[in-house]
Parts: sequence; C-alpha cells; structure tokens
Amino acid sequence: MSTALIMTGLAALGAFVGLMGRMVLRCRGAADEIRALRERNDALVAENGRLLTMVEFDDLTAARSRRYLRELFARTHQDGSNAMIFVDLDEFKSVNDGFGHRAGDGFLRRIAEALHRECRETETLFRHGGDEFCIYLRAVALDEAARRAEAFVRVVHRTEVDLGGVKVRRTASAGVARIDAGQDMMGALYHADEALYAAKQVGGNCVRVTEGETLKTMIARRTGPRAEDLAEAIRREEITYYVQPIYDTRAGRAVGVEALMRWVRSDGDVLLPAKFIDMMTRSRQGGLLPPDSVSVDLAQSFCPAHEQLYCAFNISARFLERSVEDNMDFARTLTRGLDPSQVVLELVESTAIRNTERAREMLQQLRAHGLRIALDDFGTGFSNFERLQQFEVDIVKIDRRFVRGLGAGQADRGILRALHALSRDMGFSVIAEGVETAEELRALQEIGIYNAQGYLLGRPETVSYWQSRIAQPLSPGFCLRKTA
Repeated sequence: MSTALIMTGLAALGAFVGLMGRMVLRCRGAADEIRALRERNDALVAENGRLLTMVEFDDLTAARSRRYLRELFARTHQDGSNAMIFVDLDEFKSVNDGFGHRAGDGFLRRIAEALHRECRETETLFRHGGDEFCIYLRAVALDEAARRAEAFVRVVHRTEVDLGGVKVRRTASAGVARIDAGQDMMGALYHADEALYAAKQVGGNCVRVTEGETLKTMIARRTGPRAEDLAEAIRREEITYYVQPIYDTRAGRAVGVEALMRWVRSDGDVLLPAKFIDMMTRSRQGGLLPPDSVSVDLAQSFCPAHEQLYCAFNISARFLERSVEDNMDFARTLTRGLDPSQVVLELVESTAIRNTERAREMLQQLRAHGLRIALDDFGTGFSNFERLQQFEVDIVKIDRRFVRGLGAGQADRGILRALHALSRDMGFSVIAEGVETAEELRALQEIGIYNAQGYLLGRPETVSYWQSRIAQPLSPGFCLRKTA
C-alpha cells in the first residue's frame, strides 16, 4: 500500500474521529440544555403553583382568599339556594394591643383552623380581611344557615389560644344572608354584613339574619342619605330637634318635653332619625346628637320660661363611652342658669352597654351634678328589670307596646300595676309613652300612672310651636276625673 494512500486513510480517519468528537460534544451540550430547560420548567411550575396558592388561599390563615370567592361567584350561577355567613371576632383589637401583632396573627391562624374543621363538605371558609371570615354554604335553607352560624360562633368561643403563657379566648358575632338569584359577591357580602352589624349593635356574641326587622332596617339605611349629604346638613344646621310634651294628667299641665331629632331639609322635607341616625352615630365621636350647642339652646329656650318644665334628651352608648371630663363639661354648659334637675338624660332602648361599671359611674356623676336619668322604652330590648338593678334612675318610661290597646283588654294591666308598685318602692316616677286613645289614657289613670306622652296629648312639633302652647292647661277631657 502506498504511503499516499495510507496518509489519505489516516486523514479520513482523523476527520471521522473529529466529527464524532464534535457530535459527542454537541450531544452533551444538548443534554445540558435539555436538563436546564427541565429545571427551568420545574421552577416555573413551582412558581405557578405558589402564585396559584397565593391567589386561592389567604397567606396568613390558609383559608380561601377573597379573590377566590370572587372567582367562585363569577363561574357559579346563583339560583337562590345558597347562603353566606359573615363572622367577625369581638374585641380582637385588644389581642393585638395586649399581646402584639405577631401574637394576634397566631390567634387568627388558630381561629381559622377551628372554623375550617367545623366546615362541612358543602361549606367553604374564606378570610375576608382582618379578623373577618366568610363561610359560603351551598344548597342550604336560611334557617339551617342560621343554625350553622351559631355553631361557628360557638367554635370561636371554645377556641383557647396560649399567648405567652396566657390563655386567651374571644367571642364572635355572625350575620347570615340568603344569596339571592343572580346576586353577585358584593351584594351577598353586603346583606350578610348588614346582619353582622345588627349582631354587633346588641353587644356581639350572637347571630342575626337579614330578614324581618333586620332587613327593614337594612333597606332603610340603604335608601337613606349619603354621608356627604349628612355632613353638609350638619354644616347648614339642618339637624335639629322637634319636641313632644309630657303631661301630668292629674294636674292637667305639661311637666316636660322630650327632644326628638329631625333633619329639616332645604326642600322642606323632614326626615325621621331612622333615615340617618345610624350613619350619624358612626361618623361622630359624641353620642348626644345633634351638636351640643343645639341641645343647650333647646334647654335654655324652654326651662327658664317655665321653671316647672324639664327637657329630656336621648343618649346612646357612645355618650357613655366619652370621657368623664367631656360629659361633665357638657352637663355644666347645659344646666348653666337652670336647676340641673330640669335636664333629663334618657338611656335609649337600643343602647348596648359593654362596660356596665363605667356606665354606672358616669351616670352616678351626672346624677350627682343634679341631672336626672330616665330609662327609656322599658320592657323592650335592653330596657328591663336587670337595668333597674344596674343603674339608679329617676324615671322609667313604659314602651308603647304595653300601652297600645289598654282600654280593650287586661293583658298588660298586671305588668303596669306591678311596675307602678315597684316605682313607689324604688323611688322613681313612671311615664307612659305612645298614648293614642282616650281609652288607653283612662286605663293608665285607673292603674295610677298619670304622667304620659303620645299623639293623643301632643304630637312632635317645632320648638317655636310648643313654646307658644306648652303653658296651656291640658284639655279637661284628658284630665283625671275627680271623684266625690
């Protein structure tokens, strides 16, 4: 074999070896690229999973997220068979304030775990935000949804969390609403939140449902004025008082007036408190509304001219929660130039008092200054015999439901007789509210209850209207008949 041929063969072999080497290197590079692609893909899958978890679950409590709830409503047709429960912890702020936010986060995690364990297959837990949770219930009747809400409230109350060696528990309030056909998430949450608000108003640790009276209140609030309208009305001094006289039907004369808030709009329309009082009490720190100066003007306009009269104002829990200094300053301003007993503060029926001891001390100081305290709407809601034990009062006002129809039946006479006897033993006077017929008035007089107010004796009217009439004696037909 010639040298040239050998050299040619070696050259070809070298080229082949080089080609194979390059191919091997390329294969190794491809394998590396494939491995790198796989690693990047795995990382993307993991990241997508993490992002999906962030979207679908709350990062603190692992409950479903508010965004997931929105997507659930977007892909689910609501046919009126589902329900929503809105749960809010009572006094949770004190956990953060007393133990720190990290401890508060731990407390929320434990609550969420307990709520999640309570959920059935047809129920889904969501964290709405802060210390608020929602439970979405599928195919459930409203009464069953209310029972489930009570179960969730009990679960919260039973959950005890160790925070730095201290066993901590909190109660919860819950609102329940049916999800109407075609309703979106915001509408469902709004209805449930209205029920939750009603539960909070009565002191919490309970359940309310958006039906009946709660639904009526919700509709009244929804159709009421805007917060901006109310702020403008206060600036224009459109929030004012009407007054209704209170008569002693034995003496035949007025003994006082009750101040009743009204919104006299620029178009002449007069709105009752039901249309705006909720918004007003939540937007101002004070509990005696409208502004104190209006109250002072009213008391000064009636009492000096008719020294035998008193002026009564409704107060709320917010008033009792103000500082002692603020309330005593107000009391001194309100009674300047008057006998302090001419001013009566009425503790209204709807007042949910959380700190009974503080409220008692506040009322005692006001009484020590000379003001008198009345328990309003006695016999309904919070105004009952327990409040007579809690607070020293000078006047008890009987709710109109005990007065209505008195002349026609005997059902409520026993209650009124007992209250009249109790008033003599405990030293308070009694006023009957809502007297609308002569038969009702006569029945009250027969029992021995002579102080009364109501449409029969005088409707709520402007201050100027009653200023010119308040000194006039009561019509003889309404006065107690003298016996020989």
